[in-house]
Amino acid sequence: MIVDQLAGRLPGSGRAADLGHRRIIIVNAEKQRFTIRASASRLDKGLLAVPQKFRHLFPTERTQIYVVFDDGESVRTHTFQPFDPVVKESRILGLRQWFSRRGVNEGDLISITIENPTRLLYRIALDRFVLERQEQRARQGLRSARTDSEAEAQLAALSRLAKRRPREVAREELMRIAEQTVPRSRPTVLPRTAERHEVVPPSIRVLLRELHEGKCQICSFTFIKRNGEPYFQVHHLDASVGHHPSNLLVVCPNCHAQLEHAAVTDLRRAGPWLVGVAINGKHLSVRQPFAQDAHWRALLGLTILFAVLRASRLVVRW
Repeated sequence: MIVDQLAGRLPGSGRAADLGHRRIIIVNAEKQRFTIRASASRLDKGLLAVPQKFRHLFPTERTQIYVVFDDGESVRTHTFQPFDPVVKESRILGLRQWFSRRGVNEGDLISITIENPTRLLYRIALDRFVLERQEQRARQGLRSARTDSEAEAQLAALSRLAKRRPREVAREELMRIAEQTVPRSRPTVLPRTAERHEVVPPSIRVLLRELHEGKCQICSFTFIKRNGEPYFQVHHLDASVGHHPSNLLVVCPNCHAQLEHAAVTDLRRAGPWLVGVAINGKHLSVRQPFAQDAHWRALLGLTILFAVLRASRLVVRW
């Protein structure tokens, strides 16, 4: 632990801070935190200015304090300049390297947590950076989940961090998976009886369920199982291709059986996304949330191309 790292390094007569200030955000029974906004003048000087109302949480004399950055564990020493009545602030000096490494910009929110006031130990964190790291870990946990419950927990964590509905996050994550991966051969597993294809990973299954609410993309049918979850199956448009989102459909058992055994023709797509299909000659629409995205991206590409061509003509005329 961080406190263990400080054992033997700090004097035993460290100055304890008054923890009773009512305007401080309480993190838990032991730690307190407040947030300040980075200003251009302080960034240029490589320092953080501590507002007057938080002065009681810091030493009253110039000294070295111990700082942990972001969500790390390494402890560093920095000079603390106590409250100056002229400028009406205290200052933590020597932060230029951290500002540069993290790409701190004017207006960024920076949190200061009092890890241990007696030991003069503080944590300085760029909120944007910490949030991105937390989202990245939750996203990695989602993709590596081995069960639906694990994937659900990571999706819920992503939703809380992004402060958005799970369905919106599921749509965004499926699009990210689609853009970051390419279709590949679908692996097979070898059970005792016969060869069969690998099932859809829990992460993608949970994202699909959240996005489509368990409803068939062709007929919108579903039913609620005894455990309260919607029943659905996942169909691979090409059984030999892997679990790329554009190769998957959420379907009911009836539509799934038709896609597997009936005459399936006239697959209509918007970009890589299926939007229509004919089953035994009957044309059916496929509810596809990503189709609109594909149309808008194509329109945006044409708009940009038109603008470039027009600009080129103007330059030639000039």
